[in-house]
Amino acid sequence: MNRLFKIARRRPHVVDFYTPFTYGVDGYRIKWASNFDGSFTTVLTSTNVGFIDSNVNRNVIETQPTAGKDVRIVFDPTTYSIPDANSFWLKFVPVTGGVEGTASAPTLVLPDSVNKGVGMVAIAGDAPIGADTNATLQLDLPFLMRDFRIHNQDGTNSLYVSMEQGGPEVECQPDKSAQLTSFNATQASLWVRSGAEAVVPFSATFTLAFPS
Repeated sequence: MNRLFKIARRRPHVVDFYTPFTYGVDGYRIKWASNFDGSFTTVLTSTNVGFIDSNVNRNVIETQPTAGKDVRIVFDPTTYSIPDANSFWLKFVPVTGGVEGTASAPTLVLPDSVNKGVGMVAIAGDAPIGADTNATLQLDLPFLMRDFRIHNQDGTNSLYVSMEQGGPEVECQPDKSAQLTSFNATQASLWVRSGAEAVVPFSATFTLAFPS
């Protein structure tokens, strides 16, 4: 799945969200969850002209020409009871005639302090059950990342990780440290699945490839 949106800017109390304008789509819906394997809740649904949260100071956001190209949505996470100082995950869902279309992959949104390249980023959760690469969960990261360490935390079942949709997989065997480690290569997305009849808990750490 191609990326359906980008976060052009993340600052305290500002998420600057862009998604391509699509003919026929009348609702541009954003959903959030505290983790990628959680239940995603609707934040807001914008029309195709975009949206700016009244709690966002317009003097601190840049003017960008988007007419006919992108739909821009700018909001303050705290307006929607989203913790501004924590990482969280967003999905974009197109809405046509009141009916939701296919949601995007979950995308990690980092707090402003981490976006400056301070420290290591960590994620953890469950990889879904899947017989093959068609059932993998795509996890989009906010930027190119590097220094990956992925740990299968299940004591019985393997975790399968791919670096591209439908691509070759690396098997991370049960409960062994640092089964997948990369120091130099950069990556913007991961695809994960369990090859068993149960979800597999895993964790991953990484750093920004090009910190600001």
